[in-house]
Amino acid sequence: MSALAPAEPVSARYQRTELWFRRVLFSLGAVAVLCAVFQCGVMLWADNSFTGPESVVAAQSMMMERNGTLYYGLNGYPYTVSAYMPIFYLLEAGLYKLGLPAYTAGRLISFLALLGIFVLCWRVVLLYTGDRYCAIMAPLFCASSCLLLSYGTVGQVDMLAVFWGIAAFYQCSRYLLHGENTLLWAGGFAVLAFFTKQTMIALPATMCLLLFAQRRKVALQFGAGVAGAILALFVAINTTLHGRFLVDTVLANLNPFSLGKLGQHLMFTLPTAGPLFLVAAAGIRPVIRSGLQAPFTYLAAALLVFAITAPKIGSDVNYQIEFTVVLILCASVALHGLDFFRLSFAGNRTWITLLQVPVALFLVGNCKASIQGAIGRIAGEQLARTSVAELRPYLSGDRRVISADYNAMTRIQQRITIEMLIYKLLVDGGLVNPEPVRRDLAAGAFSTVVLFEDVNHRDRNLDAELSTLPEPQLDEIMRHYRLVKRVSGFYVYQPAVPPPYPAQ
Repeated sequence: MSALAPAEPVSARYQRTELWFRRVLFSLGAVAVLCAVFQCGVMLWADNSFTGPESVVAAQSMMMERNGTLYYGLNGYPYTVSAYMPIFYLLEAGLYKLGLPAYTAGRLISFLALLGIFVLCWRVVLLYTGDRYCAIMAPLFCASSCLLLSYGTVGQVDMLAVFWGIAAFYQCSRYLLHGENTLLWAGGFAVLAFFTKQTMIALPATMCLLLFAQRRKVALQFGAGVAGAILALFVAINTTLHGRFLVDTVLANLNPFSLGKLGQHLMFTLPTAGPLFLVAAAGIRPVIRSGLQAPFTYLAAALLVFAITAPKIGSDVNYQIEFTVVLILCASVALHGLDFFRLSFAGNRTWITLLQVPVALFLVGNCKASIQGAIGRIAGEQLARTSVAELRPYLSGDRRVISADYNAMTRIQQRITIEMLIYKLLVDGGLVNPEPVRRDLAAGAFSTVVLFEDVNHRDRNLDAELSTLPEPQLDEIMRHYRLVKRVSGFYVYQPAVPPPYPAQ
C-alpha cells in the first residue's frame, strides 16, 4: 500500500490540471462561438456587400437567374467576367429565385460550408490521432480564425470550395488509414471542389501522391478518373457555351503579378496564422515518424498553389483559406505527435508544454481580430446604406449606367454593365477591344457614370487595383460629361448634353 501512496497525489494533480485545461478550452470555445454568432448576426443584418467580389458574384447570380446566362464574351456588353466555376453561382441563383436576397443566399451557403468544415476538421483529426483533445482543437482553431469567420459570412465561392476539398481529403484518409471503400466519394468531392473554384488543384495532386506511395495502380486509376471527369465536364460546358467558359474562368483570370501583393499576404499571415505554423513545425518530425504525414503533404501542396496564385493583382486574403484550414489540421495532429496534452496535464516543464503560448496567442489574437472585423462591418454597412440611398436617383430605372460602386449596381440595377478593374486589365492585356465603350461614352449613351476619381484632376499613380477605366475612355468622360455630385468618395457624372435618344 505504501508503494502506491505517492501515485495518488500525482494522479490527483494530473486530474486537477486536466480539469483546469477543460475549463480553459471550454471558455475559449465559448468566446469563439460568441464571435461566430456575432459575425452571423452582422451577416444577416447587413444589406450591402462586405467585399467587392461579393457584389460581383451576387450580381452575376441575379443576371443568371433572370437571363439564363452566366459566362459572357469579352467583347460585348455586359463587360463582366464570371471568374469562378458554376456550382456556387447555381446555388446562389437558386436560393435567389426562391425569394432570398442574393447577398443573404450567398452568405448562408458560405456559413453552412463553414459549419461543415468545423465538423470535418474534428473528424479528420480524430481519424488520424484518436485523441479527442487534439480533435476538439481543430474546430476550436477554425471557430477562432478571423479569416475563416470573415469569409464564412461572405457570399464568395471560397468556403464552399474548401468544404468540398476537406470532405474529399477525409474520405481519402479513410482509405489510406483503414482501407475503407471511400475513394469514389473522395473523387466526387474533389470534382465538386474544382467546379466551385478552379484553384482547388492542390487537393487532387495530394491525394494522387499519397495513393501512389501506397498502391501505384490505384493512384493511377484514381488520378485518371478524377482528371477525366474534370476534363469531360469542362469540355462539355465550354462547348455548350461556345468557348466562353474557358475564356472567363482561365484566360480572363491571368492577371499581372506583383511581388508587393505577396508581401501584403504575408503581413496578414504572420500575426493570424504564424502561431499555428510554429506549432505545426514543432511537431512535424514525430508526425512523420508515426506515418501520419498526409495533412502535411496537403499543406505543402496548398502553400505551393498559394505562392503561385496569390501574387496576382486583384487577389485578397481569401487565397489563404485553403492552406489555413489544412494548417489547422496539421497543428492539431502535431499536438498529438508531441504528446502535448499528456505532458501538460502531468505538469512537465519542457519546451513542448511551452507551446501553450502560441496556441493561446492564436486563439485570443484571432478572436480579437474577428470582433474588430465585425464592428468594422457594422460601420461600413452604415456608410454603404447612405451611399446607396444617395446614388439611387442616378442609378435606378432601366437606364444604361457605369459604376465603380459594384454594391450600388447590385442593389439598385441588379446587374453590372462594366466590371471596371477586370475590364481595364483585359484592355491593357489586349484581350478586349475598348472602342465600343469609348464610342458610347463619346455619344453620351450612358445616363450616369460613377467613378472613384475626378477625371479633370487625375492622379497618374493610382493603385493598380482601383476600379477605373482606360485613359482614352476617361478622356471621353472629361469631354462629354459633367460632374453632378460627390457621394461617399465617388464622383457622379452625367452627359453634358443629353443624347437625342433614350439611353437603354
